[in-house]
Amino acid sequence: MGKNIDLSIKYELQIAGIEEKDIEYILDRVKNRLSEENIDIELEKLGYSKVFTTDYNSYSEYDFIDIKYID
Repeated sequence: MGKNIDLSIKYELQIAGIEEKDIEYILDRVKNRLSEENIDIELEKLGYSKVFTTDYNSYSEYDFIDIKYID
């Protein structure tokens, strides 16, 4: 079962454009504490954006709305 999880995580990271050497490094770093949050922490340490988690506190209440307001 662990191999399937590693493969799915690896696939998601490849789709996000993370280099293979960095994926291997990250998976090695988080192998004993595997979670989406820990993977994203390691990604940020390497200069990548988060892939699995979102910090909703960093968004304004209406950032997600793409509407032009009419006066």
